[in-house]
Amino acid sequence: MMLIAWVAFAAAIALPAAPVTAQQAGVLRLLVLEELITLDPQRMSWMADIRIANCLFEPLLVVKVPSLELEPGAAERWEVSDDGLTYTFHLRPEAKWSNGDPLTAHDYIYAWRRAMLPDLAADYSQLLFRIDGAEKFFKWRTEQLAAMSKVGGATTAQQLWEQTEAEFLRTVGLQAPDDKTLVVKLVQPTPYFLQLVSFATFMPVHRKSVAALTQLDPVTGVVKQNSEWTKPENLVTNGPYKLDRWRFKRDLQLSVNPHYWNRGAMKNSGISQEYMPDLQPALLTYQRGKADWIPDIPTAHPLAADLVTQRRPDTHVTPAAGTYFYNLNCNPKLNDGSPNPLHDPRVRRALSMGIDRTLIVQKVTRLRQPEAVTFVPPQAIAHYPSPVEVGVTHNVEQARKLLIEAGYPEGRGLTGLSILYNTEGGHESIAQQIKNAWATNLGVTVTLEGVEKLTFGQRLKTQNYTISRASWFGDYRDPTTFLDKYHSGNGNNDARYKNAEYDALLEAAAKQTDRDERMATLARAEAMMLADQPLAPIFHYAMISMFDPAKVKGLSPNAWGQYRLEQVEVK
Repeated sequence: MMLIAWVAFAAAIALPAAPVTAQQAGVLRLLVLEELITLDPQRMSWMADIRIANCLFEPLLVVKVPSLELEPGAAERWEVSDDGLTYTFHLRPEAKWSNGDPLTAHDYIYAWRRAMLPDLAADYSQLLFRIDGAEKFFKWRTEQLAAMSKVGGATTAQQLWEQTEAEFLRTVGLQAPDDKTLVVKLVQPTPYFLQLVSFATFMPVHRKSVAALTQLDPVTGVVKQNSEWTKPENLVTNGPYKLDRWRFKRDLQLSVNPHYWNRGAMKNSGISQEYMPDLQPALLTYQRGKADWIPDIPTAHPLAADLVTQRRPDTHVTPAAGTYFYNLNCNPKLNDGSPNPLHDPRVRRALSMGIDRTLIVQKVTRLRQPEAVTFVPPQAIAHYPSPVEVGVTHNVEQARKLLIEAGYPEGRGLTGLSILYNTEGGHESIAQQIKNAWATNLGVTVTLEGVEKLTFGQRLKTQNYTISRASWFGDYRDPTTFLDKYHSGNGNNDARYKNAEYDALLEAAAKQTDRDERMATLARAEAMMLADQPLAPIFHYAMISMFDPAKVKGLSPNAWGQYRLEQVEVK
């Protein structure tokens, strides 16, 4: 689907043949190197979380694999108005929750409202802004909470929530004429809206069980979400599976949802996922026949290249619609209040120019991934004219000149910088190489900070870093799945990049109906953002996974990481 030049790169991995051992019949057994962060579909953004969400919750439409076309999910059919502004979804009469309750349009409205509430700090709130009135509601609630913080009082908090519910009904273009019909009115035609409704943020949640564990802070008026609702004893699902067990940093067990409308078409009896942060013991466990699939072998891990030098049919390398990059904190000041030298785009460009991408993919990862100078992977999205010509490349001489212009000749005075990375996934070797290159070629000294994944994510969200490793995979097949990340109001904008002209271009593209004109506008936006370098692109991803296609049927690795695990058969 993308990056055809990778064909030679996508060699199979070889290991000694795995012995055949007994296993629980029909259960698909996964080994994962990264733990889940959350099972709340409105709050998740990591691929590992979304993969499990697709097992537990069913959106209105689902992605068919391997074609990646959309097909009916919880909605059996839908209509779109001639002007492209109104979508009417008709839910399946037989669709139910895992406790037997009927699935209704109100469950979707409730879930989407959760994502629109600034209280819950959902990373993907902005995706809902395609819906008429959603952004207005989000801003109204934000302003009211700010005012509430100056007033306080239990009665006032309750009154504010009642006003919020009324404002939502009055403002947002969501209606349920009956329990099985959902009508959505958009701000403007959105050619990828059906792709959005297949994404995790748009999944439903069971209103009664979630509301029972939701509190209203009597002082701030903020809705407080108790994560206990995602525990096995509380979680009610409408997808193919229900949650039987989730032991953090240990394992997860899913079994068939007895009330799932399409359970007769499921190809396995459950999902078993074991967390194993070290790739080497994970490979040994797989080799002993105790796992069927390792879905995410980190390409940054030193062992990955060793595996790629071998060939066997149970290892799969797939070009991915994803980019490995470094976040460069753009805030004027750091969290301690000191001036942030990375606020200057010249410093950001200089550091990016100091990265030898060729050396990294040839000598560090040794996987020869396509070197990245853009955020959107070239050729990943049809009809998109990637602005590769404006991307930053390795240029030590120019980097030194930029540092002189910024007031840091030979790196003098450029202090207090560190590279933050999560210890899972083998990111330290890349960070070490970049650290050494900056010190040797630019005179810039940085320290390395390796932390576990949960702490890493929290520090990104609070901008408690100067430089951090990062990655981004497209969620839907449109350039905005990448470019919206750097809109100033986006919850995933961890670099806190702010450029009014960039925002304006994204907003202009959202109103354009001509495909080529819209794509050209988005390409201009990316070119503008790349000139500022809030990120330093390093390489475009490949995804490496291990499974025996003779034993595991229905797994179709693809550039977008889309899987339908209920359709996977284990022999």
